[in-house]
Amino acid sequence: MSEPVPRNPGAPAAPGEAPPGAGGAATSYDALPYGSRALRETHPSRLAAIALLFGVEAPPPGTARVLELGCAEGGNLLPMAASAPGATFVGVDLSPRQVAAGESLREAAGLGNASFLLADVASLGPGIGTFDYVIAHGLFSWIPEAAAEALLGLVAKVLSPNGVAYVSYNTYPGWHLRGLVRDLLLRGTAGAADPADRLARARDLLAFVSANCGDRTAAYGAALHDVAGQFARLEDAYLFHEWLEPENRPFWFLDFAARAARHGLEPLADAHLAAMPMGRVKPDVDDLLSSRASSRLEKEELLDVLRNRAFRQTLLVRAPGPGREEPDPAALGRLWFTSDLSPAPGDGPGETFRSPAASLSTNNPALVAALRALHEAAPGALPLRALAAGPAQELPDALLRCLASGLVEARTDDAPWATSAGPAPLATPLARLQAGGGGAVTSLSHRNVDLDPSGRLLLAELDGRPRAEVVTSLARRLVEARLLATPGGLAPSDEDARGAVEGHLDDALAALARRALLLR
Repeated sequence: MSEPVPRNPGAPAAPGEAPPGAGGAATSYDALPYGSRALRETHPSRLAAIALLFGVEAPPPGTARVLELGCAEGGNLLPMAASAPGATFVGVDLSPRQVAAGESLREAAGLGNASFLLADVASLGPGIGTFDYVIAHGLFSWIPEAAAEALLGLVAKVLSPNGVAYVSYNTYPGWHLRGLVRDLLLRGTAGAADPADRLARARDLLAFVSANCGDRTAAYGAALHDVAGQFARLEDAYLFHEWLEPENRPFWFLDFAARAARHGLEPLADAHLAAMPMGRVKPDVDDLLSSRASSRLEKEELLDVLRNRAFRQTLLVRAPGPGREEPDPAALGRLWFTSDLSPAPGDGPGETFRSPAASLSTNNPALVAALRALHEAAPGALPLRALAAGPAQELPDALLRCLASGLVEARTDDAPWATSAGPAPLATPLARLQAGGGGAVTSLSHRNVDLDPSGRLLLAELDGRPRAEVVTSLARRLVEARLLATPGGLAPSDEDARGAVEGHLDDALAALARRALLLR
């Protein structure tokens, strides 16, 4: 999600200066800033790969112009700028506090290919320029009706001929029951004076209602219990801006598509292939969907109904788009692939591969060879020609199924990160700053990475100096942070500290490389 847009738009303001008419629209986001982290689904290389699969040759991400609407502090925008120095990135947000924080981090990281604009969406027009990729995450459902229309109008005005826009929004039918819970929370917290008070009242109300509503297996009880669980485990900023802001309007997918069509835009695909009919839908179910739907878009909405979907991430292109329902296997030959899967013991007759989030068993020899090759190359990327061990026709269908299931990822270019540490290991200035700041560090594969204190200190040291200098500096910092000590609890000597660092440095650098944190 991101900030609401005022109903009285004015001209764009300079960074640090509130836009005309902003008034209280940005107040809640200044008082309770929304968490700003990388969102993998929005990365231009991923968007370009999906576009290519569905018949659109989007501009090369490495030299593209990228616009993010509702960019907050740049937690998504700036890591993309760091990984693609030849591309240009512009972030727009309504919160002076968040834009100022983003601008400060951008300057400290030396990212001259990124900039921030303090403005509301409705005030922007073609004068902002043309963009190959437009990102609007957590914005469309959470702004007033007129602003939502203005957002689509802006996308239509600034999107390049083969450009791709990413727009996320809450959707039906999943938000019907969630909407009942939201109405309950809005009524129950209406008298609260500030966000902290409203959140406390919401948690208390949810705990009471979910514990006493009766059957938790019934739809309403399950919805209450689910939202109560969110309030127990998720951060305050997300909860407030999702559940307690004045604006949160879900859309049926076909209604969203109709709105886009009025602006000359058309849904191309979903940012998650698994969310489309081609993703993990049984053949008989797919046949039933096709028999009941008069168009590919209606088929997608029917699938939303079957899955009770509550959130969408739609990729838009200029109409008329190619209108493909299924990805083109021929496009696979122009993509690069990565995977977190590793060979693992299995009980079945085939080969088993596992990742932290999924597993796959297969006796397809072509797919087995491809997944083994990806494992050996990890975290690097490989083209299709490096994966095909047998006849070319044996692999594409299996690879598409893996893409649809999220087991394999595709990009349009080779990965910009190192797969191993060299004699002078280097991380981006942004990653080094993030490592020293205590929050999440963003990898060059656009993942949010949590590091232990020692890993943070090591990453912050990787500015291209020779390993020997890194050892000396890191040893000193580890001692200062009391992360190195003798069995008696005393600080080790300088020589002992350097010896300890040297003994573990190779493994520690390899761990950073596996997480795509080192530059080539």
